[in-house]
Amino acid sequence: MKKVFVMMAAAMALAACATPSTEVGHALFIQSNQPLMVTGNTGKKVGRACGKNILGLLISGDMSVEAAKKNGRITKVASIDKEIKGYAVYAEVCTVVTGM
Repeated sequence: MKKVFVMMAAAMALAACATPSTEVGHALFIQSNQPLMVTGNTGKKVGRACGKNILGLLISGDMSVEAAKKNGRITKVASIDKEIKGYAVYAEVCTVVTGM
């Protein structure tokens, strides 16, 4: 029983390393959308740029606004949002840009 408890505690400690931070805090499971900026422009194009985190050991990706604009072929920005998804050992944060 003691081994099971120690293994669960170690797994939870490692899993906490992959959880992204939000304005409301940390959690093992997160799915959140956060607005960052809105302009007077309009547009139907959407560009996404994401960064990924696995166990807090491997972090990769370009989640910059410029990368999202390039991916969506956007020249005039209408809005910028941040999408956060965290599932204990895996997390993904995306910058979402809309515009023309």
